Amino acid sequence: MTAGLGAVRRPGGVAWAASDYWEMAKRSLRHIRNDPEQLMNVTLQPVLIVVLMDFLFGGAIRTGTRGSYIDFVMPGIFVVAAAFAAVTTTVSVAADMLEGVVDRFRTLPMAKSSLIAGHVIADLARSLLGLAVTVAAGYAVGFRPAAGLTGWVAAVAVFLLVTLALSMVAALIGLLGKSVEVAQQFAAIIVIPIFFSSAFVPAATMPSWLRVVTANQPITQAVDTLRAVLENEATGSHLWLTLSEFGGIVVAAFTLATVLFRRTANA
Repeated sequence: MTAGLGAVRRPGGVAWAASDYWEMAKRSLRHIRNDPEQLMNVTLQPVLIVVLMDFLFGGAIRTGTRGSYIDFVMPGIFVVAAAFAAVTTTVSVAADMLEGVVDRFRTLPMAKSSLIAGHVIADLARSLLGLAVTVAAGYAVGFRPAAGLTGWVAAVAVFLLVTLALSMVAALIGLLGKSVEVAQQFAAIIVIPIFFSSAFVPAATMPSWLRVVTANQPITQAVDTLRAVLENEATGSHLWLTLSEFGGIVVAAFTLATVLFRRTANA
């Protein structure tokens, strides 16, 4: 991989950058193969949440919908799985920045943003695995969405957009961390907003002062979009708000992370 990146070539062009992105993504994916513990966040933890929500809270919470609580909460657990995968990106980026790897890569004729992009692409792969495991666990405890193939394709697309946005934020946090441990603690910023959304209970059941925040934040829009497409219901404004808000997060976080990485690498 290093030899490929180090080959003499003239920097510039989309194909050049895409090649670097792919090389960095393969590097991050090899790290997963050599360190399978990275997959625990996206496999074991979502399964535990599925079991917890169904057996502990499922009989006590009424959502006001036609379906069961597990049908209501599964879209929120999908977003939890994406957030857990993003935490791994924070740790991986922080480790690269603090262990001297960047000093090696900055001597190569490569796109400066490719190291960040490689971690994020690997995170998408981890998240897809986590999604598959979470869906399987959901079906095991009674999750029965009404969506057909089109609905599931739309749900996976929304899930990947959310994962991409959270991973970009995670990479930015990893660049800011003074140590791997500190970066991992700051990564809680990614998970906390999920608990102030409609992921686990309807926003309408919350106090009015909290409902204003909860009902209008990006995580709620994404969860409500996932619920709608999985139940073959109209998405209303939730879909467009999800696309615009998370698309904006991706652009802003990627731009900030690239600028910060370049400044750090050149320091």
